[in-house]
Amino acid sequence: MRLLLIALAALASAPVALAQSEDGAPKPGGFELAPGEKQLWTQLGYYDHADDAGDGNPFLDEDLTVIEPVLVFESQVTEDWGYGITLSYDNVSSASIDRLSNFPAQSGASGDYYAGVDYASHHRWSPTESFDWHAGVSFEYDYLSLGAGLGYATTDPAKARTDAFGVNLYFDTVDIIRFDGAQDEGTDTRLTLTGTWTRSQPISRYWSGELSTLLTLQSGFLETPYNAVVLEDPGLAPNPNLDNNARGIEITEELPDTRIRAALRPVARRWLSDRSALELGGRLYADDWGIVSATFEPRFYYDLDPDRLRMRLRYRYYTQTEADDFSDTFLQADGTPEFRTQDSDLGGFDSHTFGVRFDLMDRRGAPTWHLDLNYAIREDGLDHMYAALGYRFDL
Repeated sequence: MRLLLIALAALASAPVALAQSEDGAPKPGGFELAPGEKQLWTQLGYYDHADDAGDGNPFLDEDLTVIEPVLVFESQVTEDWGYGITLSYDNVSSASIDRLSNFPAQSGASGDYYAGVDYASHHRWSPTESFDWHAGVSFEYDYLSLGAGLGYATTDPAKARTDAFGVNLYFDTVDIIRFDGAQDEGTDTRLTLTGTWTRSQPISRYWSGELSTLLTLQSGFLETPYNAVVLEDPGLAPNPNLDNNARGIEITEELPDTRIRAALRPVARRWLSDRSALELGGRLYADDWGIVSATFEPRFYYDLDPDRLRMRLRYRYYTQTEADDFSDTFLQADGTPEFRTQDSDLGGFDSHTFGVRFDLMDRRGAPTWHLDLNYAIREDGLDHMYAALGYRFDL
């Protein structure tokens, strides 16, 4: 469910069905504190996608709304050490959860919540080397996640080049609650290990570049417990539990218990003037579930009022192939495949995202207010919008 926390958390902690398709919104902040300074970032995020009849999975109403307040406290204790604490909470309204109220065992199911806390510590070993680590916990009513990570960065002053390496480990426990409210399968676990490498450096007088790579290994319970797959049979009566009253029966989604994901993301930025810059970014992704995706994302940055008000415009084109075990249609006459899913986010689709962000700066050039607005148009009809409003307090 944690769709908005992607803006603040590592990609590895995102839900398995969405990890290949979303890069997330930028974290508020990005302003380096001086020794002894403290600040508190506040952000309220809103995500919504509606499901008109026939959009996405035709058997399921996929309406979803998430409201997420986030607090990020940062303190630069000394020149060589600082730390931060992130608190977040998601209030989730979902048609997929609401439908559980049709079953007596889940009569109170109408929404979900998510809460998490993460502590991060940053250390500078020398003028050219730094080290950081983080640890955190998050939970929902049916989900508990423990995470930790390490990072190391080194800079070559002669080339103004920085290499950053990271590793993150997440251990999740899932209470298996199926689409019909059944809880007789108990709990299961999931392990996610992600390694990253990023190199950034100037390319020329006006160009700078960055190359990021990611490799994720997962094992354990990787499906979504409440997702169902419909076996259709024209000889059956219409099923009132299905959004389109199709003639079929629902069975559990089943997916492999291992997954390998890899991504490559190049970005190049050109300074056009003292007030403007153009950024060209992209992302290539592939996993052993059969999904291959490509992203192209240009961004334009402009100082509407120098050192006071900045604007960022973005466009994002995304396309992905469907997973090997995905199908729009499963026929009962063909038997039940070992692995199967009708999750829209594991299907093939294209999307176009348009966004604008404004940052209001203080007299030091540090951001105070920010407003981020984004709207995505998906080929399968599951259009969605994301908005965030934030403010920084000096403490």
